[in-house]
Amino acid sequence: MGYLKKLLILIVFVCLVIGLIIYSGSFDSQNGLNKSSTSESVVYIENGVSGVVTINDPFLNRTTAVNIIFYPLDSGSGFVVNKQGYVITALHVVGDLDALNNQTIKTMDSADIQKYLERAAVTEYLQKLNPELNSELNISDSGLLNSTTDANQTTEVLKQRNLVSVTSSDQVIQVKFPNSKEKFYANLIDLGSTTSDQDIALLKIASNNSNFAVLPISSKDPSIFQSLRIYGYPINSGSIQSTNNTHLTPSVSSGFVTSKTFKNGTNPQENNGNLALDNLINVFKLVLDSQAPNNVSTVYYGTNARTEEGFSGGPVVDDSNNVLGILIFSVSSSNKLQDNIKITSSLFLSSKYIMDICKKNNVSIDTV
Repeated sequence: MGYLKKLLILIVFVCLVIGLIIYSGSFDSQNGLNKSSTSESVVYIENGVSGVVTINDPFLNRTTAVNIIFYPLDSGSGFVVNKQGYVITALHVVGDLDALNNQTIKTMDSADIQKYLERAAVTEYLQKLNPELNSELNISDSGLLNSTTDANQTTEVLKQRNLVSVTSSDQVIQVKFPNSKEKFYANLIDLGSTTSDQDIALLKIASNNSNFAVLPISSKDPSIFQSLRIYGYPINSGSIQSTNNTHLTPSVSSGFVTSKTFKNGTNPQENNGNLALDNLINVFKLVLDSQAPNNVSTVYYGTNARTEEGFSGGPVVDDSNNVLGILIFSVSSSNKLQDNIKITSSLFLSSKYIMDICKKNNVSIDTV
């Protein structure tokens, strides 16, 4: 009888937890912020390339130098941790986009930068100078001039025929603050260990300003059921939007810490638990035993706070606006019911890794 009573209590507790999670997890798509001091330090980040690419068009019998001022590849979020303009973000926000699609994280090397620049130049050439180039090269396209797949295929054909060459190429990271049209350039200073899946990067804004608004960093580990908020800039309609003349305001999502995991933080397949039961089992295991496996060094935390693409790199803060960690990615399901009842909707790295990378680079931060 004692066993049945304990089982009944457990079932009731599980139902209460699920109800609390469904009720508590919220995403403010209207950008309504009641913590203005926090949002001032949350920056919008665009990772892109610039340079000059020469294209030899044998059909128009001309050579064209295509000058790419800035071509955005990906966007995300970040936050300022030092008044001199040091910014923390997720490494994959400023890393190699193709690598991320293959569930790995790495920086862009010179070959990667040239590859993306060539694609950007060919895309612009197709749009502005010779829309018929695909058919002239006997490349079947989808009929959509802006199709990335078509441009990539065209680029490869041109390279094979030695009709495209790169004169100069650079990675360009742009940073923009909320409610401002001004953009800053930033440099990648350091990154976390990619072999240990530490998806974190330290940037430095190229500016003489030494009084940027900063966020204090919590020196305590997050705890299960601790309430939190996540700030970030969701990508509209799945595409990067031009922000040249746009005032941006970060969105905010609220919830609480649901779990502690030692799985691969960049692999949604490992963390995309489709069944509520699987998530509950993980919670109970981690509440009872929070020790990391001996062969794993990087800790991720789960939260029921809902986020979208573009939130990556944004700050996860507690009720006192102290940074608990960095948002890495959203855990989504194609099944709406499963998506509503699952415990973990987002994963984040704890503030420990922020303190580690700043200490390594002698960057002073406010810790509490």
